[in-house]
Amino acid sequence: MGAMPQLAKVGYFGKIPARSDFIKAGDNHALTELLDGWLADTMTGLTAEPRWKQHYDAMRPLHFAFVGTRSRHAVAGHLLASSDQSQRRFPFLAMGMLEIDDPGSFLRHCPIVLAPLWAALAGGAAAAAQSMHPAPHLHALSSMALEAEPHAAAHAAALDGFLGSTTLGGLEAMLAQEGCRVSARRLILALGLLLQPFGWSGSTRLDRSLALPLPRDPRHRPAAAALWLSLAEPFLRQADIELALLVCEQAGRPTLVLGFAGASPATLRGVIDPQYAGGQQITFDSTGWVDDMIAGEHKVLRLSACLEQERLTLQSACTLFHETFV
Repeated sequence: MGAMPQLAKVGYFGKIPARSDFIKAGDNHALTELLDGWLADTMTGLTAEPRWKQHYDAMRPLHFAFVGTRSRHAVAGHLLASSDQSQRRFPFLAMGMLEIDDPGSFLRHCPIVLAPLWAALAGGAAAAAQSMHPAPHLHALSSMALEAEPHAAAHAAALDGFLGSTTLGGLEAMLAQEGCRVSARRLILALGLLLQPFGWSGSTRLDRSLALPLPRDPRHRPAAAALWLSLAEPFLRQADIELALLVCEQAGRPTLVLGFAGASPATLRGVIDPQYAGGQQITFDSTGWVDDMIAGEHKVLRLSACLEQERLTLQSACTLFHETFV
């Protein structure tokens, strides 16, 4: 497919310390209204928790995207905890929208496609929110037109290069946190075991978010996030689903939170409020249950044996995973 560059116009809204009230700019009023409702509903739920201010103030800036399995548009943005001059808390958000020709292909590659957009939005939003004289920074932010090629061959090549050159052992080394080793075998098996039963074409849907680990090194995060989406995409494409992707930190760990209900306040609140996250997110910190669950499942046991090989490439692991579960 030919790749046509496009320019994503940037809008922003929210509160910043240098201004006395809510500010906003941008041409896409429907998108602003949607995202404002998302944040407002999230804050309404969050403030019901007595320790909400502590949780809110501890939230690290995050990237987000809304990507549909059949949608011709995708939203990318950056969000940070903020407040106005009177210290009334409300986030500050910058966003843009892209047109998508091939939703399935874009879903697999979107963390790689969106990485430079996220970086630009993060820089512009931080400059505006941190300045006591924000007018030039706000003007620069609203004047941004970010160039993107959602279906450029380079994105697929970058993912293929990562999958082909990285082994399971290499992935485990990337994901290790403070001496704690992650089992790539159990992680990959857990993802298949969680996604397979839902069928995705019927009324049963996964109503909790998945909190998947990302590498400590930010250079590897887009490709690692694309790995998780590549594994999940064949399940998801069976239905018309809008995914929420939040690239964030949870308990100091880089994480991809994957929600299955679009701009759901529950997905964002789970990132902000650790107590709420306990019931809203499925985490992969402890995957010992996997071995008990696959006992007697011969196809999955064969996959498990293959995933024991640390030198197996991620490309081979993906192929075997899809042969087993999809």
